Amino acid sequence: MPRKQKQRKVFLPPRIEGYKVIGHYHSESIELNLDEVEAIKLLDYENLNQHDVAIIMNVSRPTLTRIYDRARKKIATAITEGKNISFKGGNIYFEDNWYICIQCDISFNSIDNAISCPFCKQDKFTSTLNHHYSKLGSK
Repeated sequence: MPRKQKQRKVFLPPRIEGYKVIGHYHSESIELNLDEVEAIKLLDYENLNQHDVAIIMNVSRPTLTRIYDRARKKIATAITEGKNISFKGGNIYFEDNWYICIQCDISFNSIDNAISCPFCKQDKFTSTLNHHYSKLGSK
């Protein structure tokens, strides 16, 4: 019997739902889990090393390597075969309670429970978790 998969830590959900192929109208989709998106972001965009990213995501380094390899394979398949990429859940949890300002569309978190946008000072916001999953569920 395999071990139960440990939840992977994701800092913040992506602001987009995926990528769509241009000029390919009936394209299939490849699903990239949010832990795979986080691994790509931290390793390739933030240019962190695998040891540090494994600590950040709360997984072992070999597990991170498997997550990263799976993500790269999916992205390569999508590019080569002309498939859309969609971002979907996975076995993850978020670092903190993050919010999206409805007025200016920036992400922020609240440390001192005084929840208002630090940029425009409005108190109209939504939880990033609710925002992200309500969009995914509406399809």
